[in-house]
Amino acid sequence: MLREIRRPGDALAPDDLSFLENEIGAAIPEPYRTFLLRYNGGAPSPNVVDVEEAPGTPTDVQVFFGLRRSVETSTLSWNKCTFADRLPSALLPIAVDSGGNLFCLTLSGPRRGNIMYAALETPSPEFYLVAADFDRFLAKLRDWES
Repeated sequence: MLREIRRPGDALAPDDLSFLENEIGAAIPEPYRTFLLRYNGGAPSPNVVDVEEAPGTPTDVQVFFGLRRSVETSTLSWNKCTFADRLPSALLPIAVDSGGNLFCLTLSGPRRGNIMYAALETPSPEFYLVAADFDRFLAKLRDWES
C-alpha cells in the first residue's frame, strides 16, 4: 500500500489534464486523474509489485511519470511518443521499473482503467495484467522481502 511519493512533480490544475487528454485522445480514468493532481508523478514507497505470470517478478516501480517533470524521460508525453511503435495506442505508459519495462494505463476498450505491465526485453513486447484499476495497483505496492 502506498505510503508516500518522493520527488513529486509541480502542482497541476485540471486544465493541465484536459490538455493531456486532448494530446492522447482519451479521457484519463478518475483514480489516475486524482493521483496526477495530487503528486504529478514521483517515486513511490513502497515500490515493489508482483506481476502474476511475468518473468523476473516481483519488480519495482522506479518512477511514476507526470507532466512537465524536470527529467524529460519521466514525462507522460515523452514516454507515449517514444514507445508509440511498441505499444498499442490504447496504452499510456505511466511508470517504469528499473529494467526499463513499463506500467501502462489502458485508455479504451473493455479493459479501460486496467494497469498492464509491458515487458520490453524482446522485440515484441509481452503484456501482463497488474491490476483492474489504478487504486488496486497502488494497493499492491509492498516492501521488498529479503
